[in-house]
Amino acid sequence: MHISKDALWKGIIESLIDEFIRFFFAEYVDLIDFERDFEFLDTELQKLLPENPSRRRHADKLIKVWLKDGEEVWFLIHVEVQGYSDPFFDRRMYECVYRIGDKFQRPVTALAIYTDWEHKHHFKEYRASFLGTELIYKFNTYVLCEHTPAELSQNPNPFAAIMEAAWQYLDQPADDQALRALKLNLIERLKMRNIPRDKISLIINFIKFYLPFTNSEIEAIFEQDLMALTQADKPMGLIEAILEDVKQQGLEQGLEQGLEQGLEQGREQGIVEGIALEKREFAKKLWSLQEFSFEKVAILVDLPLEDVRAIIKEILQDEGLSQEEAKLQLDSYQARFSQE
Repeated sequence: MHISKDALWKGIIESLIDEFIRFFFAEYVDLIDFERDFEFLDTELQKLLPENPSRRRHADKLIKVWLKDGEEVWFLIHVEVQGYSDPFFDRRMYECVYRIGDKFQRPVTALAIYTDWEHKHHFKEYRASFLGTELIYKFNTYVLCEHTPAELSQNPNPFAAIMEAAWQYLDQPADDQALRALKLNLIERLKMRNIPRDKISLIINFIKFYLPFTNSEIEAIFEQDLMALTQADKPMGLIEAILEDVKQQGLEQGLEQGLEQGLEQGREQGIVEGIALEKREFAKKLWSLQEFSFEKVAILVDLPLEDVRAIIKEILQDEGLSQEEAKLQLDSYQARFSQE
């Protein structure tokens, strides 16, 4: 199964947000209130993003963070996916931060993560000048190729393992056998780190899907190796991990709602609502991967096809599309799979 790299980056940042902040903003962690939940503002970000002239895919995240002094600040995160160097990126970073600050009146810090070799487009600032007026906007950067796998392997932060896994693309193995050996080595060393089991599973999925195999037989052998290595009855794929996570969240929320009502009837109703939420959120996550037809999503989520379309249509309208525009995009997406 091929999963787009921008989807993988968005998912792993959200799943390991504490570790992400501690890894990339180490000098500021004493200021951040990790007891308060981080809030992901991707819908707001999509409404503000300037048109990208390069038409490249990027992984963008907007995160609401609370400082210990009670101030609300926003983090703009951008991952420049390898092979997609963007000559307009510096201006795009400036426009993003300016629009966020202008609309929401919140302090914003920005980070660009470069995961390719194209130093020419590893911008650290945006400059513009005209008739004596000069604008200079500088932002945080992290250039993966400037940090070796050996260095990253010594860092105890789980997100260092993610960055080391991203080297699969920077230093691509000669063939699928070498790729299999590299992935297994990463996973074996990952198990030696003092990382909670649930987070290890997420990182394993990132390693597994980041650089896909081209040979199906070697991929099947890798799956067997992975089962033995993790002592699992079956390999935990990305979809299974998403389903389990969403199911747990939905049931927990349902139980909380029921317990607050204090009645057995309320508890049962809460669980039912939780299961409905589970399916709804799972459908949204499958849609975000852009890998499945509506029919396949309906089967995986166990919902009628019309319900799946209604959920996705609601997402599109939340992003600012009109009913007619949302319908056209739904039809266009479905037509893509009809042609395959």
